[in-house]
Amino acid sequence: AFGPPPEKDQEDPELINAGKEYVTMLQGGSFFHHGDSFAMMRGGHLDIAVLGAFQVAVNGDLANWHTGAPDAIPAVGGAMDLA
Repeated sequence: AFGPPPEKDQEDPELINAGKEYVTMLQGGSFFHHGDSFAMMRGGHLDIAVLGAFQVAVNGDLANWHTGAPDAIPAVGGAMDLA
């Protein structure tokens, strides 16, 4: 579980969220490499996933790969693996 934002100059570059913001961990929290998360998804090791999307079409198509921000890199990420 994430804790409060880190104090200035106390940021750990190993602890960032999906929004590329620095985070802290609460006692009992855990994390793992993103490569391992893809292995869990692609290996069929998840029973449930919560997926957010920018838009969902009537037929269920997802649009979640670009924020429109000038510095954003358009990429699907793990969303399509989860879907």
